Amino acid sequence: MKHTTNPQVTGTISRELYILSLSRFFEDLGTGMLITLIPLYIVDLHTSIFPDIPLILKAGIVMTVFGLFNAIAQPIMGRLSDRLDRRKPFIIFGLVGYTVLSFMYAYVTNYEQLLVLRIMQGITVGATIPAIITMVTHLSTPATRGKAIGIYSTIRGLGFGFGPVIGGAVATYYSFNTAFYLCAAFGLVSFILVNLLVKETHNTCVGKIVDADVKDGKGSIRVLAGAMFMMMVGIMMIVALLPEYEIRLGASEFSLGIALSAYMLARLVFQTPIGVLSDRIGRKKLIIWGLLLSAPLVVGTGYVTSVEQLILLRALQGFTIAAIDTPVIALAGDLAGGSMVSSKLSMITTAYASGMAIGPIFGGLLAGYVTFETPFYVCAALMVIAAAIVWKKVDEPMQHRDIVDFECSEIG
Repeated sequence: MKHTTNPQVTGTISRELYILSLSRFFEDLGTGMLITLIPLYIVDLHTSIFPDIPLILKAGIVMTVFGLFNAIAQPIMGRLSDRLDRRKPFIIFGLVGYTVLSFMYAYVTNYEQLLVLRIMQGITVGATIPAIITMVTHLSTPATRGKAIGIYSTIRGLGFGFGPVIGGAVATYYSFNTAFYLCAAFGLVSFILVNLLVKETHNTCVGKIVDADVKDGKGSIRVLAGAMFMMMVGIMMIVALLPEYEIRLGASEFSLGIALSAYMLARLVFQTPIGVLSDRIGRKKLIIWGLLLSAPLVVGTGYVTSVEQLILLRALQGFTIAAIDTPVIALAGDLAGGSMVSSKLSMITTAYASGMAIGPIFGGLLAGYVTFETPFYVCAALMVIAAAIVWKKVDEPMQHRDIVDFECSEIG
């Protein structure tokens, strides 16, 4: 093995990773606000195309179009990023689009206009995600990747976690328009920080892994993408059900914002420790246990009788989801190798966005036309199936590695 003082090999975390994470904090704060604001904002919006469908299904549709076009944009932008070997311009483009469109939400007059803005915002945000995950991968190695992803997810996730609470509070005590202006302001701050402080990264650390069992990392990455998709469907379907929870539980926008934030904030507490643990004991077993433990919690959220119960179950979900998403991204980064990283990792980020897209409409359709509890049972079953497939089909190079030879140069 070749020895070097490069932090990517010695196990320390590059300062660039902290700068990138902090730069994304504010945009994710605004994004978290929109998770609460958009489904509740449509209650008073006139619609001519969808006048007779249930409100929870309309909430599902408006959240789904964002995730759908986000998912469509990601593999395209990931391949283009690889071809150009550039990532920062994609992040800048996405932040500009996010900021402008957040400002425009305050001026929509009907449901259809809101749908168009959500489609556009899905595309612009989708441009940033493969680029960002690739940057995190460039700033780490298999020995530090779980920790790096945990740190990045925790810092930026603080914004996403507090966002629903802030969004709900501003909408409750001021107005929805004020909340949308605040989202745009957060996007502008994030744009300024990325533009001034974040440097372009390149694949300067190449690892050669000789592994007798792992022949095609793409196959395992596809399975991991499926697990990520199931996870996000289970988490995001609750968004479409917020208007129903508001009625059933007598909850305010503020208390529902707390329920959404409880999941994210609990997840933040465990992301970095679980990332470090995955570096030490392997990623696959954590993913499987996370999926299995998430299933009964998903069912439980269909039977809550108070907002306090909903907050508790969402907080417990935050722990189990941290055991899935951090190891999934880290393992996909291990399997991606040194070439076409954005394209390969876009399988995971696209699955994440697809789950965000399908989750709300999945929940809205089944809860609106079957029973309220049905989507929770279906999603729990899919999580168990996903755990079984990961156990059977995913290879983990960290468990079978024979030779590793790293050559690294400075990031710049």
